[in-house]
Amino acid sequence: MPKIIHMELKRGRPERFIVHWDNGDITPFSPDTVLRYQFSIDREFDEEELKPIFFEDEVRRAKDQILRYLAVRPHSRSELFSKTIRKGYPPEAIDQALNDLEQVKLIDDRQFAEQFIRTEMLLRPSSKRLLREKLLSRGVKRELVEELLETLCPPQSQEEALLYLIQKFWKANQRYQTKKRLEKLIRYLQGKGFDWDLIQWGIQELNLREEE
Repeated sequence: MPKIIHMELKRGRPERFIVHWDNGDITPFSPDTVLRYQFSIDREFDEEELKPIFFEDEVRRAKDQILRYLAVRPHSRSELFSKTIRKGYPPEAIDQALNDLEQVKLIDDRQFAEQFIRTEMLLRPSSKRLLREKLLSRGVKRELVEELLETLCPPQSQEEALLYLIQKFWKANQRYQTKKRLEKLIRYLQGKGFDWDLIQWGIQELNLREEE
């Protein structure tokens, strides 16, 4: 039966107890686990008894890591899984931690995607195509992405976003001749994911070809 021969508290964010076993293994545990299972020097554990304790602690530590990511900015479930697994946590523990946090609505891909679309349209207006690419690259399911884009990005909002970007770009690039400015504008809008028909409509709508 494995026996604890030494324990030390590692300060930091987060705090961890480093537990040394008589078989030479060294494992980190969260303070919550150490207190809950009354870890102490010379305490012996049955092998089968330790398995669920290890898993529970891995889930708890993975959850702590995920919460630190969420404290910085919202994330999709897929983003959180990818980031956390790079920290060395087992996939099963990460999945359980994510499930637990989903149950209390701290992770919600629908809410994440809605907030992402609204923020992008407010701060960085762009096309539905570019928004779709960004959300898919963050692991949001395609069906959800299409549903939300249909609801939150109707054709009128795309036209408004395009006209806003054209006017902003046109004003910021007055040093160029009209022809050069139009060429740069078209490349800029294509980079934002707008298709040629809509770009052409926006240019005609604002009569830019007639400006000098």
